[in-house]
Amino acid sequence: MRKIIWIFLIGFISFLYAGPLMDVKEIEAFWIWIALFALGIIGIIILFLSSKQMIAIRKLHKEMFTKQLEMEHSQSVFLASMGENIHDIVEQRFAETSDKVNKSLSENTVQDHRLLDVTNDLIEFLRLKSKKVKIVNEKFNLNNVLNEVSGSICSSFKGSHVELIFDIDNNIPRYLVGDSLNLEKILNNFLEYTMNQLYEGEVKLEIMMFSTHEEKIELQFKLIDTGAGLNSEKLETLFVPYYDEKSNEYTGLGLFVAKELISIMNGELSVQSVVGKGSTFTLSLPFTMIDASNKRNYRLPEEILTAKKVLIVDSNYNSALAIKKMFSYFRHDVKVVGKEEFVKNMYNLTIYDIIILEETLLNIRTVDYLNRIKKDKELKVVVLNSILQKNENTSLNPVADRSLAKPLNQERIFELIVDMYAINISSVLDKKEEVAVFEEVLIHRSAIVETPHIIQESFSDFNGMRLLIVEDNIINQKVLTNILKPSGIKMRIANNGREAVDMVKESTKKFDFVLMDINMPIMDGYAATQMIRYGSEFDTLPIVAFTALALDSEKQKIFNSGMNAFLTKPLKIGQLYTVFKMFIADIEGKKVQHHKIVEQINTLDIQAGIRYSNNNEAFYMEILKEFMDAYGQSNELFVKLVIEHRYEQVKMLCLDMKGLTGTIGAKDMHQLINEIYQRVIYNKQELLPNYIDTYQKECRKLNKSIERYIALQ
Repeated sequence: MRKIIWIFLIGFISFLYAGPLMDVKEIEAFWIWIALFALGIIGIIILFLSSKQMIAIRKLHKEMFTKQLEMEHSQSVFLASMGENIHDIVEQRFAETSDKVNKSLSENTVQDHRLLDVTNDLIEFLRLKSKKVKIVNEKFNLNNVLNEVSGSICSSFKGSHVELIFDIDNNIPRYLVGDSLNLEKILNNFLEYTMNQLYEGEVKLEIMMFSTHEEKIELQFKLIDTGAGLNSEKLETLFVPYYDEKSNEYTGLGLFVAKELISIMNGELSVQSVVGKGSTFTLSLPFTMIDASNKRNYRLPEEILTAKKVLIVDSNYNSALAIKKMFSYFRHDVKVVGKEEFVKNMYNLTIYDIIILEETLLNIRTVDYLNRIKKDKELKVVVLNSILQKNENTSLNPVADRSLAKPLNQERIFELIVDMYAINISSVLDKKEEVAVFEEVLIHRSAIVETPHIIQESFSDFNGMRLLIVEDNIINQKVLTNILKPSGIKMRIANNGREAVDMVKESTKKFDFVLMDINMPIMDGYAATQMIRYGSEFDTLPIVAFTALALDSEKQKIFNSGMNAFLTKPLKIGQLYTVFKMFIADIEGKKVQHHKIVEQINTLDIQAGIRYSNNNEAFYMEILKEFMDAYGQSNELFVKLVIEHRYEQVKMLCLDMKGLTGTIGAKDMHQLINEIYQRVIYNKQELLPNYIDTYQKECRKLNKSIERYIALQ
């Protein structure tokens, strides 16, 4: 640039000396040349300055973009931590929920379970945003995953008229290496969605396997429903979650979480839907086989158990075909008959070894016919029903040898055959004696009764007890430890069955109680319990199962493995207290100390807060503590978001605070939050800076009130 200016100056000076020697035309030409040269220089200067300015703008934009990414990451991490704290509160509230007026227990259980599902999806959503979700590849039993999913669907859709079918190819391995916990979440979220779309009809989960290379395989999970289907507009937004302000709920979180987990697990997802005919979700996920050379995943112990003649009678033909496939694996000769055809034409049943009948077919005529056949030959009768049926009567018809609850998997069919025929396996449990003592070990075979009016402080009755919690789900670990933390119970956690066995056998101080989850990677609860029982020194150690699927066959499997009792998911602390009391001695006579209710402390309405907390002051205390951890410094976040014009985040903060401040009885803060929220939704963001001082002041007042109340207890 400087060189150009010097050239211009030299040319101008030369003109001053040479000008008198030029004629008029030469002078005019010279000045035209000078003008053009000057314009060129000016253009170059403008381009230079513009280029410099553009570089500065790009640099500033890059810095702002980087700062925005950092802010979003920081905000996501904060929200994820906040979500986990809220989840602990919701879990405890759910655990303590008892019968409500004018509603049956089963209805409450379904409602609460769905609340829990939404909360889990919200947490997983926040954890995905903050990149907290990690993939863990460990050995697991696919059948255990399917059982957990079945149990969860049963809890949410008990009484549904939808037929749920598992159609599993016979070459699917029993054991795989992969992330079983995330697979369970994916399947559960898709099934929850499809079940919600139907009042009646059919939902089928097909599982197929494709080999890739060496030990690697790809499992294809295809979910097919007979619902109303989706148009192109709904398909486009199917996996986009949003907050519904009218219902105050998040919508679409489950499918979003499932899709993101599939992506993280290096899988693929596709959706096809036809309006009026239903939808199909196809997801493929990679796994590793344990032993590719072993083509028989299920081996019956005796040859005599194979090649049976089997008749299946079911009102749903697709369901019957799926069951036929599972029995055919064991070289059985299987015939399928529809319910209407069976009723119309009474079949000759004497030619069959196993008859599987839909439960509604066990009328007087059929039962009499089956009893007459049983007098002349060995005939096994299996009653077929569904885990979703509302009928709670689990008593077995005398003519029936076993029962099967759909949907089924290969392992359950294998266990049914072995259980019906194998020597040294008891055919019938003693139904009369629900509680029995065998070799000085208490065995409780029925469901655990819930002790009423149990609060967190009640568990101080077991102060000093050494408890081993065997659970692979981190959230479930947090729930249990939060419930029992104030009690004085000494807790240790094992993330799988193998860790549990090692802890029990290697611990210098013996455990008093083991709470054993069933579905875990590496080693499940059944195998872990059997390993522990191998040592006679642990014969009297109480081991209680924690399971989602409490069918009769699963209960028998629980007790056959050596467990003492079972608790069903989701956990209720009244049942947890009962089972502790059953197996832990020397707790009689202890009393729970209750705190005196404080009427009101400054900005905190204590009575309202306790009323919103299921009339449970101890639970209210926990809510306040969790609120302080998650939102005690929300004033700093509010100031930051307003200054940086992050109005959408301000809106989200207000939505979270609206519900919580109302729940804890923080009336002044609740009113302020509502006012700020109104400014945001009506696009009055320019007024938000006016609320900074007020928000900080109210937040400090609320924190002091909470601290004072906690200190008085």
